[in-house]
Amino acid sequence: MDKLMETLYDYILDNTLEEYYGATDYYAQRQRRDEAGRALWERLPPEHRELLEEVQRSYGRTECCELEAMFLASFDQWSALLRSHGGLRT
Repeated sequence: MDKLMETLYDYILDNTLEEYYGATDYYAQRQRRDEAGRALWERLPPEHRELLEEVQRSYGRTECCELEAMFLASFDQWSALLRSHGGLRT
């Protein structure tokens, strides 16, 4: 990402993204995920908990990459809509 895109992305993450969670099933899915994670954690023997933590960190990093990719795709689509394509002008 260039500096402008990075600044916009960070602003959205810090200031506006959470406003849109309610338009999705985010909160219910997060609660289900957290409940399942706690249940699994409690059932695991201590020697397997470190592996579960690594899996959770990997999922978190993957979700961040997916969010960034969605931002980039949206930004490109938005930019394409604003560009003149040499077609009919009114």
